[in-house]
Amino acid sequence: MKVAKKWWEKESPRFECQSDCFKCCTKPGIVYFDKTSIDNASKVINLSPRRFKNEFLKRDDGQWIHEVKIGNSCAFLTPDGCSIHFVKPIQCRSYPFWHENMTSKSIWKLEGSFCPGIDSGPHIAVATIRNFFKKFKL
Repeated sequence: MKVAKKWWEKESPRFECQSDCFKCCTKPGIVYFDKTSIDNASKVINLSPRRFKNEFLKRDDGQWIHEVKIGNSCAFLTPDGCSIHFVKPIQCRSYPFWHENMTSKSIWKLEGSFCPGIDSGPHIAVATIRNFFKKFKL
């Protein structure tokens, strides 16, 4: 039995992050930090991993998370952009290619009403999207 292809496997979506946008950093939600992300981010902002966790993260169901509440931005967002951009967690690097945004083309288009990078720029290879899905598992 052949498994039906996902919409994004038949028609590769287009995406290009808009350098002055940062809207995804203002969206309420949770950002997961693994040990590598904690170690790298803490070095970038000159804190020990322990202090970084105490100041920016909380433990939730065994995982370290940074919570962005409604009306707030990510704590790492500055007027110039992400202060940990080069070491940001895979969740941030993989936006908007999250499972919930890729379930249907309609959902992808809906996310595009929030994110101006959706449907602009180059087509994204199926392998790239699959790689994000593999790396970001909860």
